[in-house]
Amino acid sequence: MSIIYPGFVGYANIGGQIVRCNDFSVNIKQEALFYDHVLGLRDTTPTSIYTIKGDGGDKGPTEQYNAQKILWRPGVKLSQGGFTFPWTDINMGLLWEEARGGKTFDMDFKYSCGIARRFNKCKVNSYALKVSNGDIVSSSLDIMAIHEEIIELPDGDLYTANEKIMTWDAVNITIDDDPAPNLVSFDFTINNACIPIYTAGSNASDTNPLEAKEIRVGMQQLTGTMSSYEENSLNYLDFVDSSKTIKLNFNNGEFIIKITAVFRPMEQSAAVGPVIRTLPFTGVDYNILVT
Repeated sequence: MSIIYPGFVGYANIGGQIVRCNDFSVNIKQEALFYDHVLGLRDTTPTSIYTIKGDGGDKGPTEQYNAQKILWRPGVKLSQGGFTFPWTDINMGLLWEEARGGKTFDMDFKYSCGIARRFNKCKVNSYALKVSNGDIVSSSLDIMAIHEEIIELPDGDLYTANEKIMTWDAVNITIDDDPAPNLVSFDFTINNACIPIYTAGSNASDTNPLEAKEIRVGMQQLTGTMSSYEENSLNYLDFVDSSKTIKLNFNNGEFIIKITAVFRPMEQSAAVGPVIRTLPFTGVDYNILVT
């Protein structure tokens, strides 16, 4: 049994559930957007809008002209970024329902050294889960949050609760209720294709037209792979056929994930070493079954 001890770490508080993060990089973002299509198909560049960069002595293939970037506009103001964390007996399944159902949630992030910030109206843009033979179960997420809802918080307190890390041996994986033999690793990613809803132009009734008002979830996609030892450990060599139910059982039923997927043709690396076959899959139907 492994124990996470308290220390100089950062942690997220999501609906009262606290999780220690390996890294956390959700930040305020805004990009300058360029109209590449305006000039991209022209045979010549109007002399009225281009300038020569540098002294013009070495013009190169583009003749040092940077006309494309003259036409630009500011992008949406948004908070976005990712964080990763190991699964434990306390936080297993954290943000799973939010990722599966595109639900909105609030999140605080604190360092014990005195940095703290609250992100409201967050959505999971992507969610990845990975389990590898002999390793720790871990998740990585990409989060989108509405920029105007960020709140600076007082200094963070030290989080001292001990947690048991979840390792590979606590996960049972089956395919249509049959054990998946000799697995080396299993991973999948949910992509919610989130889109910020905002006003690009001026709006007399809106003092901050570039602030995202809502974050909309797009078409959910699920992809993943499972890799196994030995030549005949997983015999799915044909093309896409009928759907299968992949089941991940954590800690003898404490948390269960069910995925409806079709397997794509199996991959095998032609390299000297152990025979490891990789079976990619894609979520179909409702992708994720409610347990």
